[in-house]
Amino acid sequence: MVLVFAVGCGGKQAPAAEAPAPEKPAAEAPAAEAPAADSGVQVKKIGHYADAQDSYYSLANDALVGMANMDPETDWTIDFKMGNNTAEEQLKAVEDFITAGYDAIVVIQNNSGTTGECIAKCKEAGIPYFGLGHQFYDQPNARDAAGACSFNFVDAGRYAGKDAIERGVTKLINIQGFLGQGSAFGQSQGFLLAYEEAGLSLGEKADGTPWTAEEIYTTFPAASEIKGDPALVVVVWDTGGWMTDQAYAAMQNAITSLGKDGWDGAYVHNNPMVEGAMMAMEEAGLTTKDYWLGSLNGREISWQWAKDGLISFDANQPAPLEGCVIYQMIKEYFNTGKVEKQFVYNYLTPYTKDNINELVDSLIPCSDIPAFLDGVKNDRFVWRLSDDKFVINTNYK
Repeated sequence: MVLVFAVGCGGKQAPAAEAPAPEKPAAEAPAAEAPAADSGVQVKKIGHYADAQDSYYSLANDALVGMANMDPETDWTIDFKMGNNTAEEQLKAVEDFITAGYDAIVVIQNNSGTTGECIAKCKEAGIPYFGLGHQFYDQPNARDAAGACSFNFVDAGRYAGKDAIERGVTKLINIQGFLGQGSAFGQSQGFLLAYEEAGLSLGEKADGTPWTAEEIYTTFPAASEIKGDPALVVVVWDTGGWMTDQAYAAMQNAITSLGKDGWDGAYVHNNPMVEGAMMAMEEAGLTTKDYWLGSLNGREISWQWAKDGLISFDANQPAPLEGCVIYQMIKEYFNTGKVEKQFVYNYLTPYTKDNINELVDSLIPCSDIPAFLDGVKNDRFVWRLSDDKFVINTNYK
């Protein structure tokens, strides 16, 4: 069944409580009388909390708002709040939404343990809880959430690792968002697994036993601890905090300590950070074309980097698709009392500097919300949750 939307109908967004409200991605209808109770229009209040003031999170919210605005069956008010990377703020935001009587709560979490607490509070209050962006399947009450979506970050890392293998990367600078944090952990895991699954050695310990991918991505051994003849050594583990300036400093430090020949590739886990890494390389007189440079996000700026050969690999991981999927889950829950595809992985599209021109027309806009919403209206890409490209996340038992 094809869904038809009318732009500007219904949804509206209140200003963010802790950061300026993002620009509205679609025109709003003028204020009007509330729809009649029997009109079939959902009049609801949604509380949306994001753990940090991050452009990715804002774009996901912009798409959530835009999808509701386009749908003549929804008259939603979406209140978007951003925190400052603390678990306490996540818990308080959810408690505040519950006290205020919101109809649904969406959370981009600080950590899964706090999410477990939030789910319990929402269940007690009879308010559906939706998770966006990160996984929390390790919590015993995870399935009490109404729904959740994220990308498969292990697969993202695995795609990057496979490309690095093909290009002969043996000495890697790995700049994560935060060492050991959810999505960053998954990306590092997948990258190392690509080498291990290809039957390539990750070196030996001092006692001669082989290092496993799991041991490396959980303990971050120094290069000096890797013996034997490994196919890959992570010569630098560092964090860029998902931010350009922090990744610039991390890459600067790595180049200073390793020199130009002490590494041949860098996996920098998102586009803002890879921009900082490229700045540090340019400042050091290095050209990115002489090294493997991989990332994740696949924003529009990265499409051009790949065309210009400035990066080797990226994967299209559009934040607006997350907001679009959560919108569908919330609406389905309001209509039926449950979400059929309750926990899903959104799909990734990996691309390289070699195939970007072939794939660019199939990539989903990441930063341009009007272009994303226009793509939804005109079915330029797969966005319906019912499609098989959105696979069940089987980690939620």
